[in-house]
Amino acid sequence: MPPTTPTPPPSTAQLVALADVVLDLAHQLDTRHADLRDVVPLTGTEVAVIREIHRRPRSTPSQIAEATGLQRSNVSTAIRSLVAGGLVLREQVTGNARSVALVPTELAEQSVARIHAYWTALLEQVPADVLAEGVAATPALARIAGSVSH
Repeated sequence: MPPTTPTPPPSTAQLVALADVVLDLAHQLDTRHADLRDVVPLTGTEVAVIREIHRRPRSTPSQIAEATGLQRSNVSTAIRSLVAGGLVLREQVTGNARSVALVPTELAEQSVARIHAYWTALLEQVPADVLAEGVAATPALARIAGSVSH
């Protein structure tokens, strides 16, 4: 078996280009688009918190703070707003009277479904071969997102 040569690290320009493209795509997928006017408007912090609650229902505020990298006080403020907006319910954690688990409401589930439909409609406009490349890159992008720390 011939020896393999290590892959050279990407250049600064390549890393900047990657970050720039990811930000452009995120901007295009922004949920503040007119097509989503009737979806409950949220701040950036509230979006991060509700996404985490949707991904991992019954998470605690501390778990959400850790997963999102947000300060616990900011998570608490966002949770109060999400509860007041009817998007999140607090439930007592069995065996721990001081802890609460957070659960998305039906309104939150409907809103997330509308956002997912909006994203899907946008992405389905991309040529199939390009979209297939993007889908194939998803695991690598997820690992990059999980590896980057603030």
